[in-house]
Amino acid sequence: MADLKIALVGSAPASVRLAPYADPSWQIWGCSPGVYGIAPRVDEWFEMHLFEPGQPWFSPEYCQWLAALPSRGVKLWTGAAVPALPGSEVYPADEILAEFDPQRWFCSSSLFWMMARAIKLGATTIGFWGVDMAAGEEYEMQRAGIHFLTYIARARGIEVGTPAESDLFTPRFRYAVDEWTHSYRKTRARRQELEGRLTQAQAQAQELVNATHFLRGAMDDLKYMGDTWVGKADHTGPQGFPMQFKGAIHADQS
Repeated sequence: MADLKIALVGSAPASVRLAPYADPSWQIWGCSPGVYGIAPRVDEWFEMHLFEPGQPWFSPEYCQWLAALPSRGVKLWTGAAVPALPGSEVYPADEILAEFDPQRWFCSSSLFWMMARAIKLGATTIGFWGVDMAAGEEYEMQRAGIHFLTYIARARGIEVGTPAESDLFTPRFRYAVDEWTHSYRKTRARRQELEGRLTQAQAQAQELVNATHFLRGAMDDLKYMGDTWVGKADHTGPQGFPMQFKGAIHADQS
């Protein structure tokens, strides 16, 4: 049986351009509008999200590109039937979940659906490019699904990996145990220092904001006085009071 190597490509910039596009021994499977303008070729595409042309992530160019995929021999998977994309196929989500995640605990990303299909199809090697899942939401909700399927893949003898530019498989902090490590205590001390400096900087910034508001109010008040004060004549003393005499009096008193 020939090797079946499948590259799963996401949009993380550190490694999306490093996928083996030029190597015909690899199938390229992609997702995300952030990939279609980069990948020079794809064999399968997964657009599992609700099809909503006009939304920022469904630009006219992306929709046109999707519509052309089946005519180019690319398998296009969608989350439900999309009449606007003739030739697309509805992804068999229930069938996949029945085999890989019957409790629906881990199906939290497009890459999950892609990887599950690759395993079911009999892939011998699965590689991730353009996949970090390092952002807060992705890290908490999506990374675990890939790690779970990786255990399944490895148990079936499937090689799974990613380039050094990705941190997809970087181990997580070992709860409680890693609090004893040098790196944790150093990081904690640095965080406490930065939190203190941030608090001080925020207080200083608020003082400047308050001063800005005060000065803006003073300027508005001055403008009001200048625009509306009726008496524009000089008011330096009784009418006819000689300025030189005033100066002499002040000089005598000094």
